Amino acid sequence: MDETKVITSLGLVFSGKSLQGLPDSKGHDYEYNLDLPEGVSAPPFDHFTMNWNPHGHVPDEIYGVPHFDFHFYFITKHEQHMIPCDGTDDATCMKQPPAEYIPPFYISGPGGVPMMGWHWVDFRSPEFHGQPFTTTYIYGFYNGEMIFLEPMIARSFLQTKPQFTKEVPLPKSVAKPGNYPANYSLMYDSVQDLYWLSLEKLTELKNSPL
Repeated sequence: MDETKVITSLGLVFSGKSLQGLPDSKGHDYEYNLDLPEGVSAPPFDHFTMNWNPHGHVPDEIYGVPHFDFHFYFITKHEQHMIPCDGTDDATCMKQPPAEYIPPFYISGPGGVPMMGWHWVDFRSPEFHGQPFTTTYIYGFYNGEMIFLEPMIARSFLQTKPQFTKEVPLPKSVAKPGNYPANYSLMYDSVQDLYWLSLEKLTELKNSPL
């Protein structure tokens, strides 16, 4: 938050110890819910989830390694948990968004994920060009509208205690007006053994006429 009390970044903090002793059930991911601080309004954001995937997920040849999905949702928890995306609602789950809603360089995944939505990825990401997956940035859609942002980070990469800031493309227009990040960053504090994951350079986007 700057001197005008405008929120300029948004994120979460987690400890190095939180990367240890995690559950390891195959075929299962673990979701931890986080709310915005009381009294804070930061449209379009509603709540966050930190998903631990002990064996990764599809496509296994790319993302089949232990990693975390950090979802920043624009919809309520109830709305999130009511998303089928299980093959029974493909017309809604994978409804093509208007071109103005799609960030440059992003392409859709093969299908939706229950209680999440339809994931879109940047085709320039290194993991699609022969490099191991370390971190990537995903946009999520449902019913033709963007409903979440998702930095995804491999545990092995976190354990190297990286420090980075990456620029992410923004769409021309959005269904839910608000401040959207043009960067995301990860910083490690060795004194406190803390990781700081931040969505930064929040930029106002509007629902322009399509």
